[in-house]
Amino acid sequence: MIKKIKNVGFIGTGIIGLPMAKNLFDAGYKIHTFARNNKTHLKLKKAGLIVEKDLCKFYKSIDILILAVSDTIDVKNILTGKNGMANFHIKPSIVLDMSTICPIETIEISKFLKKYDISLVDAPVSGGEIGAINGNLSIMLGGDKKIIKKVMPLLKILGDKITHIGNSGAGQVAKACNQIIVAQTINAVSEAFMISDSFKVNKDNVRKALLGGFANSKILEIHGERMLKNSYKPGFKTKLHAKDLRIAKNISLKKKLSLKGTNLVNKNMNICNNSGHGEKDSSAYYLTIKKQK
Repeated sequence: MIKKIKNVGFIGTGIIGLPMAKNLFDAGYKIHTFARNNKTHLKLKKAGLIVEKDLCKFYKSIDILILAVSDTIDVKNILTGKNGMANFHIKPSIVLDMSTICPIETIEISKFLKKYDISLVDAPVSGGEIGAINGNLSIMLGGDKKIIKKVMPLLKILGDKITHIGNSGAGQVAKACNQIIVAQTINAVSEAFMISDSFKVNKDNVRKALLGGFANSKILEIHGERMLKNSYKPGFKTKLHAKDLRIAKNISLKKKLSLKGTNLVNKNMNICNNSGHGEKDSSAYYLTIKKQK
């Protein structure tokens, strides 16, 4: 078991991953990155990060691996696949998975890695690009308490709301719950704006009024403003939210739960994603709702 984390490995340096890696670098950690796309190497080097092109050298150089990738299959390939980390002779003993993936698969991955003396902590985040940049993400943890204590100094750099939910997979369960609530709130704000439009009432004034009452939420504040300005620069892409809702729907099917609200937003987010809005912020969901009669 590692005594002190100094060298951090990072795979997944996108909209949320890169600012997280930068914040750790600024805090004094040596950050080693691995990216298949050569175009991203210059950007990573400019940020002060070390770019490793050889996986063997990458894993030898780090005390912990942090993942911030897109989907369950990506995590499985990196950790347990044919050329996965588990197969390397020298490797870190802790993986901090900050991706959003299926909790059922997370539990299985964790069991697999234990055979190789690797501890997996699932640590999905909420807060989008803004939260990643400012280091005030909400982080939901699943895993062993002793391991979480070891990684807590890193987590405190990345977030200001850090909650140990429970055993392996529990963090991903919490994230699925988060994505359901966020999506249904985006749906509610979209429908509220449609009512405003039907009466030709100023939506901006409606939003300002609602922000002062029980309807106040981060979604109404941030996503509502994006809808009003018709500005959908991604803080969190529609295609990723659609993926997260598919995870939530699959969980409901496997657990035999009837979640009508989840099914509704899953359907609409998929329509939004498949209508050319996949690279836009998930608040572009509003554009899909407006077209529905």
